[in-house]
Amino acid sequence: MAFRQALNKGIFGVGKLAARLYYHDRKVLAAKWFNKPVESSNIVETHDGHLHHSGNVYAIFLIWQPSGIPWYVRNALNALADTGVNVVLVINHPMTGDDLEEVKLKSKKILIRNNAGFDIGGFKDATLYCLEEFPEADRVIYLNDSTYFFENGLVDLFKRLADSKADVTGAFENWEIKYHIQSFCFSVHGDVFRAEYFRDFWINYLLIDSRLWAIKAGEIGLSRAIVPKARTIEILYSPNDLRAPLGRLSKEDLLALSRYTPAPTRLRMSDLSEMSPPEIIDSVIAAIGQRSQIHTGGFLYRRFLGCPLMKRDLLYRLQFTSDEIEQALREIGHEDHLPQIMTDVRRKGSLLHLPFLKKLQAASGIM
Repeated sequence: MAFRQALNKGIFGVGKLAARLYYHDRKVLAAKWFNKPVESSNIVETHDGHLHHSGNVYAIFLIWQPSGIPWYVRNALNALADTGVNVVLVINHPMTGDDLEEVKLKSKKILIRNNAGFDIGGFKDATLYCLEEFPEADRVIYLNDSTYFFENGLVDLFKRLADSKADVTGAFENWEIKYHIQSFCFSVHGDVFRAEYFRDFWINYLLIDSRLWAIKAGEIGLSRAIVPKARTIEILYSPNDLRAPLGRLSKEDLLALSRYTPAPTRLRMSDLSEMSPPEIIDSVIAAIGQRSQIHTGGFLYRRFLGCPLMKRDLLYRLQFTSDEIEQALREIGHEDHLPQIMTDVRRKGSLLHLPFLKKLQAASGIM
């Protein structure tokens, strides 16, 4: 039995390496060999929107919604409108008809592109477009629809991103392997937006259809470009922000919080039960800080700090089971969207249920 398990593990490891070589490394080498940094765009259509605010705060909001506009995208567009933010909506697929007319009502400009380079590719095209069209921007917010946007607290979050005086403001950060500010929700000061190093990063970023590339060269690469030069960095949701509300809980209630932490970082109940309340709090906060903090602490940030964001891939990335997600939302609140969320969760499934080839790609971080 042990030999068979070792053999299967070895075969999977070889397959994972082969998948990375074919689906990632080959694309990277080809892109570096044949492509040169250019300012050419993958935007195929532009449309004027109907909502124009007098201020100079902009949001580049990237979406992938070929099946129609869902509730969480509507929530984000409504909250941005209420915040007085000019929306540049980037749509990574064709959109016509009623859906296009709907998003025009809450946008200043709509850019439709061909999805080259995924979300980070959309950020590149939109950034270079906005530098030409809206160089006067005082602040630019970057968003994508990889999260659910709950209505309660969303205007406050967008106001904090819009009104921040910091060079770089992130909703969340990630200390795993390489530090970076998570790119699904952050903002930059106008001086950063217009800086030569910021523009150069986007010009030089190669569009490669690999999640691994988008994270390492895109998300982490962007932080490497801007964090060292930032005079001030503000993070809106930090593990230490949880100390005060957690400190008001009984030991029994603290022990119950383990179900809100992802399986890969979840502390054993037997270990927690032997700790004092301050030690439990320290352990929970340390666990949150290990990885992507919207995954490791998302439910806690939502319950205790009113965070209106929740990642959509909690089951897919094997952070929680579907039952754990459903129970957490029943306890924390779902704004009557539980059926839609659980349908979305079940439709996406988990990495464990992918076909073998896709499972190899996912294990390599490519998808």
